[in-house]
Order: sequence, then C-alpha cells, then structure tokens
Amino acid sequence: MKTLTSCLALFIFICSFSFGTSSLSSADATASDANEVIYSYEAEAAGNTMTGNASIADCSGCSGSKKVGGLYQGSSMRFTDIEVPEAGSYNVVFSYISGDPRSADISANGGTSRHIDFDKTADWNTLAALTIPMTLVQGSNYIDISDGNGYSPDFDKIDVYPIAQGYEAEASGNTLTGNAAVSNCGACSGGQKVGNLYQGASLQFNAINVPSTGSYNLTVYYISGDPRAADVSTNGGPAQNILFQSTKDWSTVGSQTISVNLVAGSNTILFSDGGGYSPDMDKIVVTPIDADQVKPCEQVITEAPALGEQVAKKKFGSIKISEYADAVVIQNGDYAVTYRTDNGMADYAWKDKTIAKGVYSKFEDEASSCYDSHSFSMADVTPLKDGFGKGIKVKFVNSQAGSPTLNQWYSFYEDKPYFFTRTEAVSAAELQSNYMAPLVTNTTGGIDIGSYTDGRVLSVPYDNDMWIRHQAVPINSADTSYEVSAIYDNASRNGLIVGSVTHDTWKTGIRFTGENNRLNQLEVFGGASTAKTHDSVAHGSIKGTVLTSPMAFVGFYGDYRKGMEEYGKANAVIAPPLAFGKKVPEGVPVGWNSWGAFGSNLTYQDVLDTSDYVKQHLQKEGFNNKKVTYINLDSYWDNLTEAQLADVVAKIRENGQKAGIYWGPFVYWGDNMEQQVEGSSYKYGDIILRDESGNPLPKLDGAYAVDPSHPGAKDRITYFLNRFKNLGFEYIKLDFLTHGALEGKHYDPAVQTGTQAYNQGMAYVDSLIADKMFISASIAPLFPSQYAHSRRIATDTFGSISDTEFQLNALTYGWWQNGTIYHYTDPDHMALSRAGSLTEARSRVNSAVISGTVFMDSDNVRDAKAQEYMTALLTNKAVLEVAQIGKAFRPIEGNTGAKAAEAFVLKDKGDYYLALFNYGSTPVDKTVDLARAGLDGSAAYKLKDLWTGAVSGDVQGSLQVTLEPMESKLFRLTPKN
Repeated sequence: MKTLTSCLALFIFICSFSFGTSSLSSADATASDANEVIYSYEAEAAGNTMTGNASIADCSGCSGSKKVGGLYQGSSMRFTDIEVPEAGSYNVVFSYISGDPRSADISANGGTSRHIDFDKTADWNTLAALTIPMTLVQGSNYIDISDGNGYSPDFDKIDVYPIAQGYEAEASGNTLTGNAAVSNCGACSGGQKVGNLYQGASLQFNAINVPSTGSYNLTVYYISGDPRAADVSTNGGPAQNILFQSTKDWSTVGSQTISVNLVAGSNTILFSDGGGYSPDMDKIVVTPIDADQVKPCEQVITEAPALGEQVAKKKFGSIKISEYADAVVIQNGDYAVTYRTDNGMADYAWKDKTIAKGVYSKFEDEASSCYDSHSFSMADVTPLKDGFGKGIKVKFVNSQAGSPTLNQWYSFYEDKPYFFTRTEAVSAAELQSNYMAPLVTNTTGGIDIGSYTDGRVLSVPYDNDMWIRHQAVPINSADTSYEVSAIYDNASRNGLIVGSVTHDTWKTGIRFTGENNRLNQLEVFGGASTAKTHDSVAHGSIKGTVLTSPMAFVGFYGDYRKGMEEYGKANAVIAPPLAFGKKVPEGVPVGWNSWGAFGSNLTYQDVLDTSDYVKQHLQKEGFNNKKVTYINLDSYWDNLTEAQLADVVAKIRENGQKAGIYWGPFVYWGDNMEQQVEGSSYKYGDIILRDESGNPLPKLDGAYAVDPSHPGAKDRITYFLNRFKNLGFEYIKLDFLTHGALEGKHYDPAVQTGTQAYNQGMAYVDSLIADKMFISASIAPLFPSQYAHSRRIATDTFGSISDTEFQLNALTYGWWQNGTIYHYTDPDHMALSRAGSLTEARSRVNSAVISGTVFMDSDNVRDAKAQEYMTALLTNKAVLEVAQIGKAFRPIEGNTGAKAAEAFVLKDKGDYYLALFNYGSTPVDKTVDLARAGLDGSAAYKLKDLWTGAVSGDVQGSLQVTLEPMESKLFRLTPKN
C-alpha cells in the first residue's frame, strides 16, 4: 500500500465499494468554494462507536489532539454520520499512525469488507494517510474499521472528497490572458466556454483541490473543428504539449483525458497556446488515476531480499549465469539481470546500480508476477550468433492452472550494454489478445536512473501528422510515448532507453508515471490505439496458440543520446533501411518540390520554367549532389495531362535532372463509393477500410483510409506506380501513409492489426518501385521503417522561423533516426520566399542542412524575392557540402520540453560543425561550452562561419555568439595542430 504522497499514483487493487443505507445525523462539512467540498470526521467524535479494546487516547500530532487506538483482538470502530449530498464515488482519506505494518478490514454501510494493508509510519507519533475510493449513498453513511482479529493502526480522522471534481473554464476565479475570452456556447456545460486561445493567450484554472499529492486524470472538455494543441502545465511547472483531436465541428464538445501531477490542497492548471492555436475550453474534470487493473502481486514496495543459496553457475563466453534457490542472475560485464523465481519479477542493474526493479510481464489482464510458478532451466539456454554478435537466449516460464503459460524470453550479448526481452503466451486452446506487455513495473521508484538534477522522459509521437511535437516531458509527470522512450537526466545525460525493435504486428506504447524524480510506473506494451495513433477503433487482436509481444530493447547509457542512436542501429539490424538500387543513386537528394511554390495551382508551364531556372542559375553553382538535381511534382500533378507529364519528364532529363512525383497509396479523397478503382474491377466502396460492423472508418485528414490488404487496393497501387515508372519518374514522395496502418477489419483474414496491414501494403509498393525510384515517406508512422530511403522528420514546414523551430523540435528528439532506420531524415521543403527576411530564410536553410537531409527548395522561380533568396542561400558551396554529408546534427541539450533545442553539433572527418539558432524576436547572447558540446574543452580550434567565410582566431573552452532576431549561425571548428 502507498502512503499519502504516492497512493494515487499507483492506486491499489481496492475499487469502489457498494453499501446499504442508514439514517444518521448530519456531519461537519467545510466548503471553501464551489469546486472544493471536504467532509472531515474525527475518530474520537462523540457519535462514533467502538467495541472490544478500542479506545480514545491523547495524540499531540493528531487533529483535535485525540485518536482511537487499541484496535486488536476483535476490536472495531465505526465512523458515523458521514453525510454526502448525492450518491457517487468519493475519496476517503484515512489519517493513521502505525509504527509497524498493520492491516484492517474496512466496509461501509454494512457492505462487504476489504482487507487493507497500511504502510508503517516513521514511528508511533507520526501520521500518514491512505486514500481509498468508495461509493457512498446520498445522505448519511457509516464506515466500519475492524482489526480482523489481528492488529490495526491507530486512527486520527477521515476526510471525504468527491472523487470527480468539475471546473468550468468560464468560472470567475480563473485567469485569462491575451485574446482569451468567455463566450456563449449552447453545447457547453454552464452554457459558456473560453475561446480565442491563440497568439500568446492562456487560460488558467485556479483552486483545483485534491486530497493528496499524486497523479490524476484530467479530462478536458473542449471544442475544436480541427486538430489543435495546447501547452498544459500545473502549478507553474514545465509544460506538456497536448494534441487535441478535432471534434465533429465547432459546435460539438469532445473530451480527452491526460495525466497530471497535483499536490495536496490547491493547484493551478494552465492552458496556453504555445504561440499557435488551441481549442476552445468548456471545463475540466479531475479524478484519481484508476489503477483498478493493478493487482497486489503486481507491486513491489520494498527491496528484494538477499539471494539464497547458489545451486548452479555456467559461462557462455563472457556471459555468466548464476542460479540460486530463488533467483537467476545473468551478467555480461555491463549489466546484471536478476530474475526472481519466487515471485516472477526481475531487477535490472548496470555497473552495480539497480536502474529498474519489480519488472514483470502481462498478457491481457494476466500478470506474470501473479502466477503460482516461476521456473528456469539451464537446459533452455540457447547460444546466439546473429547481427548483434555472440550471446545467449534465456527462457523463464510462468505457469498457473487455467491460464496460458507466459514465457519470458531474454536475449543477451557479450559486448552490448543492452538486451532484448519479449513475452510469449502459450496455450493448447486458441488465444486472442490485443494487449501484451513484455516490460511492466508498478513499483514505487521502480525506475531510478540515479541522477536527479533535470529528469526527463522522452515522449515520441507515433507518426508525424497534425503538427505533433516530440517532448522531453518532466519526469514527475505522466504520458505515453510511442515505440521508444528515454528516461534520463539532462544534466548528467545518464539514461535508460526502452522501446520496441519488432514492428511486424504491434503498435507499441510506453506508458509512464513519475514522482520524486523516479518512475513509479513504466509499461512497454503492444496494443496502443489512441488519438495519437489516429485510430477510431481498438487495436486489432492477434489469434493463435502461441502469441508473442513486441520485442523490447532495454539499455542504460552514460549519454542517453548514444543510447538512442544504439536503439536506432538495433532496429536497423533487424529491419535494415531500404537499400539503394542501380537506378537509385545513393546520396542526399537535392532539388525542388512544387508544393510550397504552387500548391493546388501547379501548371505544366510552372514545371518547365522551374526546371530551366534551376539549370541556369543553381545547378552549376553547386545545387546538386554528385551532379544530380531533382525536380519534383507534388500533389496536384494531375492538373497536367498524360502528354504534359511525359513532356515535363523529358524536359527535366534534358536539363540534366531527375523527375519526381507524389502519391498517397492508402487514401481516397472522394465520397463516391460507386467510383471505379483505377486499374481494377472493384469500386472504392469495396476497398476502403471499415470497422467490425462494416461502417467506413471516419475520415482522417479529410480522406478515407484504403485497406492495404484488399486486392482492389493492390490493383490501384499497380496501376499508379507502373504509370509513374513508365513516364520516367525516378523519385516519389508517398504521403498519408498512416492511413494504411489504421486499425479496422481488413480484407485479408491473416491481417489482424493495422501494423500487419501496413507491412503488407508497403512491401507491395516496394516490390514495384524500390529498385527504380528514390522513396521518400512523408506523413508516415515512425515504424516500420524499412520501406523508404527517407522519412519526413516533420511535415508542413515552409520558411518562417516558427516553421524552423517546429522542424528542429523533431530533430532535437529524433535525430537518431538518421543513418540508422532511415538513410536520410527529410526536413520538408524550404519555401524561402515565405520568410519575412533573408535572415529568417537562412535559418530555415540551416535547419534543413543539419537535419540529415532531403534538401528541397519550394519557391516560385518567377518571383523576384524568391530569386534573390534562392541565389543567396542555395549556392553557398561550403554550406551545400555540409548538407551533402547526409548526417543529422545532435542536440547539445535535451531539456526543451516541446520546443526545439538552440544548439546542435556534428563531428565529421575530424572537424566539428556547430549550428546555433535564435527563434525569438529580440537579440540573444549565446555561450556554448565546447566540452558540453562534445569537443575537447582544452583544445584550440579554428572557427569558420560557413555563410560569410570569416575565420576567427583560436577558440578554446567556450564560444560566445550574439544572434539577431530569427538569426542562426553555422560554424566549422577545425582542431589546431
């Protein structure tokens, strides 16, 4: 059981109680405002009753200076006259004293009692509190506490709070800034809302009262006709950027639940627009996190006992296995994994420091730690030799009558600081599941990285749609990351990396709750289906007699950035990035894309003029890579006739360029279900993805999802891709790929999940064009990653400083994708003439240069401003050479929340490159600690500004730079011999 400070973070197994009625007198209640109702009841109150040894005693630290003790050997007490205004769920906070661990049987209104364990307090004079959710009836109630013929704590009082508290956005006590304003809203609670949350506006809910410190669910009721985000922070702390999904229209209220950390008593919750546009707010409702699924055996509160007698040991190369009577320890020199066969839980330690404890696995609602038997056999240890090196595979078997066997598999390697683990459910009868978790801990401080200056948890988006941001979430908060996460201290950079390395079946989530600079909950699970995966139905269920979870990567590093890069490399061992073919040249694509320049108005003449301009003014000045320059037609290429398409390809080739095209294989933009599918006998109504009831999935981004497993969808893919190949296109931007990964009922019965469908669809695409066209994935899931040469790291970025910052947020926390799971990370096209100044446009170019990169301009070459900017910014050979390296710069700092870092560094061939950015509207002075940036702090360097060519004298220790508004710098630092 948890004490007051953390009980709500991990809520114990106790759920709501049901009770009878009683007619008792009224209780004492206090109300500080309409949003706070507290009922307080003293244990020694005259109306309460006691039996057996129970008696009132003095207590200097207690409320009222009295308590009720003596609850042993058949004694009990009853709190009477517990008045609440309406039936419902309430939090009952028991204030108690217990110098050793004790328990009590607790019931209300004569209902079934539950046996509750109370943590020991510091001594017999120190109070603690335990919160239990209970259902009470309108009017008077009573609560019984009996010792169960054992020994129970002494009790001071109980406080009763409504379990769900609602707070109206328009309440007079809230604080509004900027454009934020109250307006009428017929669909809203109270008939009003707060809107106009844009351009620096904010709404702060004040006096949010909760009974104890911990994690709470915050349900936000809002209106948003399109997807919008808000920065949400509590009590002035760091903000989390939350993406709110669109509601049906601007008159319909929707809701979304997030987790927040609150303190006992009064709190504030701030919603700010983050410089963009946020939803209109109706109200919020605060409830404790319901961990009703967490069973007592899933929690470890104390440290594991010492190991028992050793019974066997064996070496496999440099890996040692030591078997004890109650545990097995596997060591490879970097780490030690201790799997306890007495309770089915594991601890993970690196360099003798336990980083994770109380780790177990789950299948549906079955927890391995709750099983009766946990076994290990040295005979099950299997040697490994694969792309990761030499190692062993180890199996632990968790068994229980009437339940599937849960095998926990580990793969250990001799020279790796990481290992893999997965869960396997086995049964003679067919199993079905849409949830499997190979790594779970619900232990207080279960994840403890050992340094606490600036704790962060990396929250990675599932895909890159809807202007979603990466986030370095403060560790004392709660969120869900997708596919991978890092738990790290930005000051020391120590970090634990966890994530999935198999992406054939599951969408993987990493759910966490933090407190006291540690994580009390960490759950790596297959079966994520949320607003952030854009799914409207639950994750698909897999079926069979043997079901396997995602395989999880687990590694601890002195620098979390290296760990993220190692995670990317591990994925690339299992599923290498798409290989280059004879007709697909390796190297960063350099060129032009039509979308930012012409959008839906693209014409035949636009393409011809652009091709000529690029040849005459840019190519010969270095705007190419190995003499290859691309001219890419984006969406609305079909404004051109077939003959015109053939002509522009010929013209592009005549100009020594390669032609690119755009398409979305898994989307249907129309509404006519009788429309014939191109190249097929099927109609669009046949191939769109539907739910189990046969209804089309709701449109996403304005388009219906196409089922990748449907033969009509494959006919369509064949028709378009063969058309593009025959026309001579050698580059393709594939967009809206997430539609192909949505959950639904697929045509192919073997396809049970969205990820399986995506794999099938993308593999089919690759079979037609991978050896002939450079494939750039635009809007797409992060994984699976093996079907494209590049993936857009951020989408819909153009030329402004806000576009630059947004794109660099993705680089700050996603740089590791470059050169690992994708050859190149695409920063999206550069629409330079959309910038307000040459300085602002240069920052956009710098952001693309350092991102890894697909280096595409997107300007109207007939525009004088565009010509000026293109000439100034796309012909600097020193800058172009950095872009052509094709490597992403590392962020120097990783504590920027949902914003971008301001400094990035790259080492290449003995030189260092440093990029600095000012996203603001006022000048800033920046100092870069060279050692912190990864250089030798004691060495001297020659500094060259790659834009101006200016060379500075010795730079040693640190670099001081002044940046004007929206300005950036790109330097090369060469060690001086």
